Amino acid sequence: MADALAYLRQRQENGGFNELLGLRVQHIRPGYAEIVLPANENNLNPLGNAHGGAIYALCDVAAGTAAASYGRVGVTLNASINYMRPGKQGQALTARTRELKNGRTTAVYEVEVTSEDGTAVANAVFTMYYIGDSAAVFR
Repeated sequence: MADALAYLRQRQENGGFNELLGLRVQHIRPGYAEIVLPANENNLNPLGNAHGGAIYALCDVAAGTAAASYGRVGVTLNASINYMRPGKQGQALTARTRELKNGRTTAVYEVEVTSEDGTAVANAVFTMYYIGDSAAVFR
């Protein structure tokens, strides 16, 4: 399982949209993921705060990584996010998941986003739908 989680980390960080945003996997274990969005000018809105779309993407990747930690292919079926405070320029944001359900076809994750100083930035709930077999995540 350790090799599979290491592969998942590499897959999530290298290539595509995740790499463009600079997302970094801090921790993965079955049902849990911790992902960091770096503080940089590429993630800011015109007001100088973390862009809401970047925060949403951070939450989506965190929930998707937690779901994939079981080796199953899942996609976002539904999501809801509440933005509580702005992500301030110069402070990386960290998303941490909490598994609410892991079933046969769906999984539900709550995602908390905080800034480096511990300020709550956003809270989201993602429902993931499993679409594939377990081996497909680690190919």
